[in-house]
Amino acid sequence: MNFGQKLRNLREEKHITQQELAEKLGYVTNSYVSDVEKGQFIPSEANLKKIAKVFNSPLARLKDLLLESKLEDMGIKEPAFVSMFKDYPRLTKREKKEIIKTYLKIKEKKNKR
Repeated sequence: MNFGQKLRNLREEKHITQQELAEKLGYVTNSYVSDVEKGQFIPSEANLKKIAKVFNSPLARLKDLLLESKLEDMGIKEPAFVSMFKDYPRLTKREKKEIIKTYLKIKEKKNKR
């Protein structure tokens, strides 16, 4: 499910129309919201913040939904990998190096086959 579909589900859960959301985001018509929900646009950071405020939702939740959508588009659906990508920004430099080191070892073994 892409980010737009997830946004639509969230909007419908809150019983907000596309037009109402558009107006709260500062748009005259609902075309922006419609385009985002169709997957034609990805909201900017500024619009993500506005959307989070409208839905009274943490910005991190919307960023997670966006990241999940991007990972799904790349074929990454394994929950452990999705969780790792979500947690990555909060890891220490040492922890990030360990993940990269482990990945490179696996890749090297695979290339030797």
